[in-house]
Amino acid sequence: MQSSSISSQSGRYSEPKRLHGVPGNVYVLRNTGLKEGLLQIGLSRRSGWAKALELNRDKTNTIPGSFECVFELRAQDGGGALDAIFQAMHSLRRGRREQDFFEIDVLHAEAIITQCVREADLKFQTRYRHESALREYLEKEKVEAEPEVESAPVVREGIFKKALSWMSN
Repeated sequence: MQSSSISSQSGRYSEPKRLHGVPGNVYVLRNTGLKEGLLQIGLSRRSGWAKALELNRDKTNTIPGSFECVFELRAQDGGGALDAIFQAMHSLRRGRREQDFFEIDVLHAEAIITQCVREADLKFQTRYRHESALREYLEKEKVEAEPEVESAPVVREGIFKKALSWMSN
C-alpha cells in the first residue's frame, strides 16, 4: 500500500514534486483496525472514497480493519498542497514513511489541510498568471523583432499548368 508520497533515497518526498500543478483530491482516511487518532493523508486524482475502497479491496494490504474517508478537499496544485501538508505535519508522522500516517484528530487535520491547500492553490494561480503574462510578452517581442519582408506569392506548378504547357508545345 503506497500512497502518493513515496520517499526517495535522499529522504525527501519525490512524488509530490512530480505532482506540482496537477489537480487532485487531498484525502484523510481513518482505519477501524488502528488506534484512534491515527489518520492516513494522501492525494488521489480520484476521490478519497475511491482510494478507501481500493485499499479495502487490496489483497496485499497488511493493515487490519477497513478504511473510510473522513475528509477530502480538491486542490488545483495537488503536489504543492501535499508538500505543504507533510511539512506542516512533520512532527505528527507515525509508522513507516511511505504509508503517510499521522497522529492527529480529524478537526485539526481538516484545518491544516484546508489552509495548506488554499495557500498552494494561490501560489499556483499566481505562478500561472505570471507565466502566461511572460509567454504573451515574449510572443509580442518575437513578432515585433521580426523584420517585415514582402514576400511574393509562391506559385507551385500544379497538374493544370503542366497540362497547359504540354498543349502549347
